[in-house]
Amino acid sequence: MNVKRSLRTKLIFQYMVIVIVCMLVIPTAISELLDRQFRGFATDRLRENEVEIAEFFAKMYIENGSWRGCRLFPRGSDFLRWPMVMVQLFDADGIEVRSYSRMMKREGHHNKNPQPMVFNGDLVVSSREIVIDGVRVGEVRFTCLPFNNSPEGGFLRKFNRIMYYAVALMLVIAAMIAVFMAYRISRPVLNAAKRAQQISHGKYRMEDRMESDITELQALIDSVDRLGDSLEAQEELRKRLLSDIAHELRNPVTIIKSHLEAIEDGVWEPTPERIRLTVSEVDRLSQLICEVEKLTYIESAGHSLALENIDATSVIERAALVFDPLYKNKGVELKRDIEPNVMMVMDGAKIRQVIENLLSNALRYTDPGGTVSVSMHSDADEMRIDVADSGIGIAKEDLPYIFERFYRTDVSRARTSGGIGIGLAIVKAIVEAHDGTITVTSVHGEGSRFTVRIPRKNRE
Repeated sequence: MNVKRSLRTKLIFQYMVIVIVCMLVIPTAISELLDRQFRGFATDRLRENEVEIAEFFAKMYIENGSWRGCRLFPRGSDFLRWPMVMVQLFDADGIEVRSYSRMMKREGHHNKNPQPMVFNGDLVVSSREIVIDGVRVGEVRFTCLPFNNSPEGGFLRKFNRIMYYAVALMLVIAAMIAVFMAYRISRPVLNAAKRAQQISHGKYRMEDRMESDITELQALIDSVDRLGDSLEAQEELRKRLLSDIAHELRNPVTIIKSHLEAIEDGVWEPTPERIRLTVSEVDRLSQLICEVEKLTYIESAGHSLALENIDATSVIERAALVFDPLYKNKGVELKRDIEPNVMMVMDGAKIRQVIENLLSNALRYTDPGGTVSVSMHSDADEMRIDVADSGIGIAKEDLPYIFERFYRTDVSRARTSGGIGIGLAIVKAIVEAHDGTITVTSVHGEGSRFTVRIPRKNRE
């Protein structure tokens, strides 16, 4: 069973695991390293002391000629160094000549059965032979405290004890820091999750602005806020779409119904003229349905492009030529600046549809006496098409949404001038299917400029 835990709990748990592992590994490694260093140091020093003492006794033997006259030998044990606690000197026959001890109350001299001495803990015994001119004349036996009972061992134990206390204190501090950090990191994430939940319930805006000093968390917060704004805009578009579709459908349906009722009631004669009027309204309904279907088809244009190496200049020229009569009838001048002989790998029919939709839009929103210009230039990387007009322009608040389906900047004007708000959505779908981009710049009341960039592709 997969147990669910909060982000804060998981962060605290992970922090503590990391801290505990580090606190166990690092102090253990330090203790082990110090133990090795101190043991090596104590062993080396002890061996040096043993060599010095053996050499000292050998020198005394040479000066005295034997172990019997040992009056020159030291009487005390001041030359013993920790952890050495007793030194015993034996002659070649194994008889003890003299012993020195930090703990003995009296020393034996030429005593075959020296007084036993009591030590706490296990002792380490080692010996060195005294050889003069190749002849073994005696032996020195050393009794030492084990490392754990030596000053170095005592220092290491104290150090480890202090270190363990410090580790325990650091664990407490680390736990407090872990709780604080987990709270600090999880709080904006939990707030973002709460914000997303509110968005799912239809509350798209929040009064309080969430902030975080962590780059990634701030990016998450901003993304959730943008999601809320986008969904709110989409909701507004959806409401407007329902209103627009209802309006677009209501008029022709009402007209068709009234005409048929009038004919049925005998008010009107079913003349060819009235039948044509009814059929025209049916065609209007059919056109609305076709445009919606066409948008769905165009949005999958990336899978259905008929790419070929064609003359882009002639495609754009023909599109502009089609609109010449419409522009003249409205009194709007259509200017051209089209680079000749530009060959591009593209779907000519769909690019022509892009130009026609942009020119149709420009004509719809440009008053008589205005101008519209279409230009096309290319370089080694891309083809650029600009359609600029001196029309009514687009309000700043409408610019982010003009490529959304069914979005119209001026509903009342769009209803009277035609269109259901999918022309620019179709344009964007076709351009993006060619891996291109479309951008718009506009000043309300002064006009708009649409820029299409289509990258060059390999002719093959």
